[in-house]
Amino acid sequence: MNELNKLLELQPENFAAVYDFYAGKKHHLPALSVLLENYPGRVFADHMEAPALAVVWATGRWMYAAGDISSENNRLKLMTFLQTVVVPDCQQRQENGFEIYTEDSDSWTELLTLEIAGLSVDRHMESVYEFNSERFIQLRNRRAAIPLEGDLSVTYEEFPVLALPEHYRSAREDRFVGLTASGAVVKVRDKVVSICKNNGFGVNNRYFIDVDTYAESERGKGYATLAAASLISYYLDQGMLPLWETTHENMASHKLALRLGFEPVESYPVFAFAMEGSGIDEEVSNPYSR
Repeated sequence: MNELNKLLELQPENFAAVYDFYAGKKHHLPALSVLLENYPGRVFADHMEAPALAVVWATGRWMYAAGDISSENNRLKLMTFLQTVVVPDCQQRQENGFEIYTEDSDSWTELLTLEIAGLSVDRHMESVYEFNSERFIQLRNRRAAIPLEGDLSVTYEEFPVLALPEHYRSAREDRFVGLTASGAVVKVRDKVVSICKNNGFGVNNRYFIDVDTYAESERGKGYATLAAASLISYYLDQGMLPLWETTHENMASHKLALRLGFEPVESYPVFAFAMEGSGIDEEVSNPYSR
């Protein structure tokens, strides 16, 4: 392939060349985590030293594209990258799709919703919530006055940041194998009902959290609130401040974020690509689903 028509993969010593594309926006924290080598991933750009277009690909599914797509050449480079790099990589890892985060503009939407053979795409909106410590501390003080029920407990455990099978890992990912992040686990009579954990994306004193109450029958009982509040307190004592991310359609997540003292600060589109006819079960193939 003509080198002029492809994105170039950067090595860690060149990551700084694309840093400014992602600085200053909270939803780019995963991209910055990769650029600072806090999280495994790959980085691509149209030029090694003076890039106009960049893609940061956090290991798994999430991709952050930024820069100038006004030229036909850059649009061609990005679409070629998806077809010749991303799709084969997903096939090799037995993943059934990937996501691209961009700025909210007509030009990005027009480009990424073009028909690509073997792929379908869905565009949705997500939001990042910033933490308001004063509001959270008020909540924590109120909850501190209410003792846990006798059969309810909270423990703290370490979870691997890179939950990828060894035969799908690259050499660049091997050094992250032992990296863990903390999570708060809520149990009822020793049965796990909800977990909130640091998902491994962190820059300075900011980190993203994920929370899940697994069984539908256990939702709406306050377990997710307890798990999230416990983990936030755990990290707050270490000077760490969480960020919350959710889709616009997930009203339960929005309500929980507000209850915990978060405030929405950014919204942006996410383009979710699915490999047509892959026949791969997402729960099995994607250990990074958020």
